[in-house]
Amino acid sequence: MLYGLKDGIRWSARLGAKFFWAVPGATSAVVLATLVGQVSMLLAFFLPLKVIILLGSEGIPRYFPPAFAAVERDALIVWLSLAAVGFYGLYLVADRIIALGSERGASQLLARSRKMVLFEGQDEVASSAYKRYANALAGGLFVFLVIVLLLWLYPAVAGLMLVYSAGVAAALLLGQALSARFREWLEEQLGVTLSVLGAVGFMLSFVYLVVDFLYRAPPGLIPAIIALLLSRQAFTRLSTLVPALSRLYDERARLDALFFHRRAFSPSGQDAKKALAPLFLPERREEWVPSVLEALTGEPWPADGTIRWRQLAAGEVFALDCRTPEGPRYLVKLFGARHTGQARHEATLLADPPAGLPAPEWVGATEVRGFQCHVLRLPAEGKGPGQTDDAADRVREALLPLQPDKALVQRYARSRAFLWQRLDDALLEPLRAATGGATEQHLEVLRASLPEWRAHLRDTPLAFLNPDLNPENLLEAPAPEGLMVLHWGRWSLEPAGAGWRTNPKAIEALREALAGARDQRPSLTEASEQQLVLSALTAQLEKELNGQRFSKALKPLKPIRNTLARLAPADPEIT
Repeated sequence: MLYGLKDGIRWSARLGAKFFWAVPGATSAVVLATLVGQVSMLLAFFLPLKVIILLGSEGIPRYFPPAFAAVERDALIVWLSLAAVGFYGLYLVADRIIALGSERGASQLLARSRKMVLFEGQDEVASSAYKRYANALAGGLFVFLVIVLLLWLYPAVAGLMLVYSAGVAAALLLGQALSARFREWLEEQLGVTLSVLGAVGFMLSFVYLVVDFLYRAPPGLIPAIIALLLSRQAFTRLSTLVPALSRLYDERARLDALFFHRRAFSPSGQDAKKALAPLFLPERREEWVPSVLEALTGEPWPADGTIRWRQLAAGEVFALDCRTPEGPRYLVKLFGARHTGQARHEATLLADPPAGLPAPEWVGATEVRGFQCHVLRLPAEGKGPGQTDDAADRVREALLPLQPDKALVQRYARSRAFLWQRLDDALLEPLRAATGGATEQHLEVLRASLPEWRAHLRDTPLAFLNPDLNPENLLEAPAPEGLMVLHWGRWSLEPAGAGWRTNPKAIEALREALAGARDQRPSLTEASEQQLVLSALTAQLEKELNGQRFSKALKPLKPIRNTLARLAPADPEIT
């Protein structure tokens, strides 16, 4: 919004005019209540300061207002204390009026627009935007009143605030006009930057007041205290006002569709600044991919290197297949803003992987335009697997013999819940809606057996699980690399067997995989086939329940009950 200042101001004014024209009562009430709340909060903190001063003096100080001198000291302390409490109560009342007025105003605006439902949660979006705009408007009015009051009480401080604010605004606008990198940085750090600049402005006001009292003739102590408090509040409001309007401007496509009668909603226009796709256009990727590869590999990217699109089935995670004629081949991945957690999770595993993990070699991580970027080394040759289900089973079979590092297990346990920890009565309770007859009996028996059920899962050795075994995420390379998975953003540690399919053929494959893995992993020698089958069935049940597919969730109930019956009793103490 700062870079397109003219357009941003015009849009903000149009939005405000819409609010005042369509719902004048609610808008005026919210703005007035916000302003009253801000002033009340200021007084609620200012008056206790006067009380403390009175408590530390024998009489009423001469720099207090003359009207205070006519009141007895102890009585004045009581009245000022009551006034502080009263103003805080007024602030709470104003805050309640703001909440009710925002909800009512947004509802009336949506009703007047006479539109269909545009997107999920639109009522909350409308109410939040309406409240933020009213709060920003009240903040601007508060700053204006502060300047007017200070021009009367302490003109020098008001002048300092105006000059400093104008200088900061000019510097930021000039920096954005001259440097695209500075513009991108400021857009990402706008709130923090303005907060720091606001604090600097307040400190300048404080230093000026000190110098004024030491070497010049100030208006008086009370005007100075008021000027100090008001300057602090004014700079705080300014540092939050601009980011609030900027966030509203970023959402203008949705807000225009919600509040303006003739504007239609276009989902494709959302989050244009945060979109990954433009970075992958041929002319754009040639700008940043070579520098990323050179920085992480330490080798120059050749002029005849090729950079091609690589489709992944991983949400807003895009990839490029980068090849050189005779050198190595790399996979460059960018993670969208909503997938930053996946990027860090993948880096945790791939930066120090267990031997034998079916994944590309880790090269390094960096940032590109604020997005997390991973670079992996790929085999020189490779293609997608033929039968996806068979390939996915081969990956699961390859993961079964891998022993997770103890430190990794402890780190994971501090961050995420295991399958047996997620399995509780609250998870199973909704399934009662679909049960009847035999399925109802199976469910009741399993709910009664929960402690033992969870204990068996807890006692099963942990194994790596990757839920993203889709054709786009698999690469079949010649030996020795073999089959590998290209995306590990959602890996987990679960009881061995979890994630396997539960049809008879897959269960038989799980039993065969366990027999082969016991030779490579000693911790599996004491694990029974039934434990792994129980893990597979339980994970399938959880998946169906989380997807609200209750009819499908009924199918594993009997097999789980039968599997539990075949297992020896377990210690139900869960740790």
